[in-house]
Amino acid sequence: MSRTQLYRALIRLLPQQRIHLRPFAQRMKPEQMEAYQRILRRYKAAAGALALFDVSGVTDFFTYGDARPGLPVTENTAFRLASVSKLVSAAGMLAMREKGQLDLEKDADIGLPYSLRHPKAPESPVTLRMLMTHTAGISDGQTYLSGIEHGKTAEELLKGDSHTQHLPGLGCEYSNFGVGLAGCVVEAQTGLSFEQAMQTYLFQPLFMKASYYPQLLDSVVANAKRIFPPKKHINFNGEERQAKPRTGWDARDAQTHHLYAHGSCCMDVCSLVKLGQALLKPGFFREETLQEMRSPLASLHGRDPSLTQGLGMFILEDPHISRDPLYGHQGMAYGAVHMLFLDIKRGRGIISLTTGVSEAREYIMADVNKALLKEWALHA
Repeated sequence: MSRTQLYRALIRLLPQQRIHLRPFAQRMKPEQMEAYQRILRRYKAAAGALALFDVSGVTDFFTYGDARPGLPVTENTAFRLASVSKLVSAAGMLAMREKGQLDLEKDADIGLPYSLRHPKAPESPVTLRMLMTHTAGISDGQTYLSGIEHGKTAEELLKGDSHTQHLPGLGCEYSNFGVGLAGCVVEAQTGLSFEQAMQTYLFQPLFMKASYYPQLLDSVVANAKRIFPPKKHINFNGEERQAKPRTGWDARDAQTHHLYAHGSCCMDVCSLVKLGQALLKPGFFREETLQEMRSPLASLHGRDPSLTQGLGMFILEDPHISRDPLYGHQGMAYGAVHMLFLDIKRGRGIISLTTGVSEAREYIMADVNKALLKEWALHA
């Protein structure tokens, strides 16, 4: 029995979560709502939100469970998005490019106090495009994984095992560090802190209540906690994060701001819907920008045969889930599992945000997200 099979078996032994979907908007039939509820119960979801939308607005929106003890999830609850942040960050960077503030092909070293170049190819520049598509030759080595827990600077992390075996542009390795460093490049090119740049070019224009600093949000930021093994410890404490000083967000810092773009964005469902709508059709973004995001630029088949990497988003092609490609991103951290995916052909999207649920997966895509997407695709 593999570790994944063992984990799945142990999850099935956990007590059933008797969650009930609370509708804020509902167009779907009751039996379809029941199908989503069964999926969330099967994967032992503790709390969260589920929303379906199209270019006109939200069609169905449900919440369930508590964001924090005694505080139910509401339409205003914010969640730490984990790697869905990569899609958010990429959208912001492309909005900046459309305004002439970023160059995806420029040498990313310019303006940084360290070099992103591969030690085996010091003559080859790394670009923002490479960082956004996981082709920059940056990896999440042991130096990175242990270093971020001990406050190591970006420069210190780059001196360790933070480079891939392949050279930049010649392979794809999914990297949190690489996308995080893209945020530092944004600061170098725009002259703004990453938070300021995202607020100026994406969040404020789309009227999104979002931030990479939970303490800047007025909405309750939900906790996140692993459901297995069962523990009282909260893996991500929203209350503690929001109690931190409201400092540091408005100043550039190339040494520590690699911690944000890849996973730290927090927002509520309605704000994420606004971004999803902007990605469905031209308007906020130019048509050529949207086409570029959806174009296959690198292969993730080494980690997931159903996924290809676009510009900041996954392209999911799995006939067992949907007969047409889906575009978006997944996020997994602290026990929470999230997703935003778009069905471009039909002009619609789905969002699922959780505080804790089964983390079982065969490749990259979580079992719970695949089940939700399959149910959604049945009603195309």
